[in-house]
Amino acid sequence: MMKKINFVPLVLALLLAPPVQAKVVDRAIAVVNGHLMTWSDLDEEMRFEALENARPLNALTEADRRAAFEHLLQFRMLHSQMQGSTPATDAEVKARISEIRAGWRMANDDARWNSTLCRYGLSAEELHELVANQIEILRFLEYRVRPLVRVSRKEVEEYYKNTLVPELKSHGHGPEPIESVTSKIRQLLAEQKENIEMEKWLENLRKQSRIQLLWDGVK
Repeated sequence: MMKKINFVPLVLALLLAPPVQAKVVDRAIAVVNGHLMTWSDLDEEMRFEALENARPLNALTEADRRAAFEHLLQFRMLHSQMQGSTPATDAEVKARISEIRAGWRMANDDARWNSTLCRYGLSAEELHELVANQIEILRFLEYRVRPLVRVSRKEVEEYYKNTLVPELKSHGHGPEPIESVTSKIRQLLAEQKENIEMEKWLENLRKQSRIQLLWDGVK
């Protein structure tokens, strides 16, 4: 992710102080386990996340900047843990990019899509790499936390009785038999538990990592 500097002025308005000069010099914002994080890394991550969520660059906020920094920080922390993990395939990357394009309603409009990429300061190659990194990170995290997740029959029954049935009744619907929704409930509860375990695992990893922040904006 250490590429040429390719700043977008509207994003820089959020990232840089004092105001943007005619010539922008990249600088370090953090060191994570010996790996450098720079302004251009954060700028690229912000532009990618804005593209992914179909958000205009001039709508980005300080909260978006901090979220992008946290995601970039996680990637740096996970980098050494992911050695030897299976790379994302071209098919997986293309499928995810197709989903992003669909969010822009540009699934079959290459000209508009290429224009959008240009507006967000990303080449097709850079987008491919960013998406591949994202897929590999999510897959690795699932691999680490999924063995920790178990959903019991009792938990399924309690969710059905205490959450699903009251929700359906509040909308004037009768509840389906528990047997017909058990698999969906189990999947939902498993995903909730995975997210909790993922947050715990990342928190522990952060405590074990060597992180030096070099910019007040992310403290």
